[in-house]
Amino acid sequence: MQDLFTYASLGTLAGAVAATVLVVDFLKGFRLFKCFSTRCIVFIIAEVIVFLADLAAGNFTLKNIPLCILNGLLVAASAMGSWQVISDQLFRNSKKTKEG
Repeated sequence: MQDLFTYASLGTLAGAVAATVLVVDFLKGFRLFKCFSTRCIVFIIAEVIVFLADLAAGNFTLKNIPLCILNGLLVAASAMGSWQVISDQLFRNSKKTKEG
């Protein structure tokens, strides 16, 4: 069970996006996070995951900080976009079922 997520998989776009979606979806249920917009939560979680994966891989240096920030933005945008596609498909299909 320890090879579902590894630091190497978190270092990829797909792994970081999947982890971001999972963590944000879990955290949104807590009252503490209800006062924050989902975009802010996604951005913060994506940045944390990117920085931790970079740190765990031993690639973290001061000159890589701008790259980590850009990669975090890419992960956040991809996570929000993928969740939008999934939720649109789920809710569109459930609306059609209720209407039809």
